[in-house]
Amino acid sequence: MIRLENQGSAYDIGFQHGSACPEAASSAYEAWFGRLDLDPAEAGTGVSVVEDRLRRHFPEMLEEMEGIADGSGLSYRQVLELNCFDTVTASGPDRRCCSTIGFLHSDVGVLLGKTADWDVSQGHRFATWQRYRPEEGYRFIHYGCAGTLWTEGGLNEAGLGMVLNGLPVGGDSNQGVPWVPLTRGVLQHCASVPEALQFLEQYDVMCWGVNLMLADAGGDLAFVEVIPGKQAVCRPEEDYLIHTNHCLCADPAGRQLSDEALAAYGEPGLPRNSKARYDTLNRIVPLARRSRASMKDLLRDRSPSGPISQQGEDGMWTVYAMVVAPMEGKIWGAEGFPPGVPFVEYQVL
Repeated sequence: MIRLENQGSAYDIGFQHGSACPEAASSAYEAWFGRLDLDPAEAGTGVSVVEDRLRRHFPEMLEEMEGIADGSGLSYRQVLELNCFDTVTASGPDRRCCSTIGFLHSDVGVLLGKTADWDVSQGHRFATWQRYRPEEGYRFIHYGCAGTLWTEGGLNEAGLGMVLNGLPVGGDSNQGVPWVPLTRGVLQHCASVPEALQFLEQYDVMCWGVNLMLADAGGDLAFVEVIPGKQAVCRPEEDYLIHTNHCLCADPAGRQLSDEALAAYGEPGLPRNSKARYDTLNRIVPLARRSRASMKDLLRDRSPSGPISQQGEDGMWTVYAMVVAPMEGKIWGAEGFPPGVPFVEYQVL
């Protein structure tokens, strides 16, 4: 696990990031973008579109990418391709097949849990933990990937926690933005679940969707599905929330899990894998104790059908997991395959 301690302007943070792990950033680029068989002209068009959307809405993101490029030795275009490759290519080979869990109450208050599942080999070589201290906005800690602004989940100093799972729902929004600045933005600019939902309402995503499960120090818990042209918020009907990689609210057909809806996701193995993990969570979460220890056990689950910690199932591996306790101001990370490593504790301040 690569650890990054970065502060200052967006460019400064990016330069510190790139300088700290140039080899890992290069490996991440080859693993995520370099494997794609792309027409250079077509990819160039995608880069221009993504760059234009970010310049209009999130110019500081481009500044941070410039810093990563200057620090790591990658070109600026390579860093942008790595950060937004699913949007640049308008394709969905990026299977973040994560599982997320929320407890409304536990021994440490409202609680979030998440696995980070990647479909690239040797992901541990470029998985990162980062303490992020920007000039503007809240400080936060989060987990991501070397050379990128991705945040898989984290906690900020105001007590807002977020964990992410991907929703590979196709679409095309002419006014949308890549998903990357939205996941980062809720941690940097929002202090509560309502503020995060207001922030997200301002934007549409370009091609592919995400689900953000959110919790705050006041005890609020919700998830929001953000897909091209639509967002949908869900709050717990009981005392927990669960999610994998198909829409439960934003796409009514997806909720029914019909064959047609699952096929529309367009990624071999993902709909089946998502449903299997969702069925596992439906079975084990209602019966679990509402505690930090229990959340760790859930994330380490290795059920024969639909394991939550994956070890090659459908070509996916769980590279890390996290437990986020907003009311405690703490996050615990399993920095490797969760059944085989301890959870490490971090205080956000």
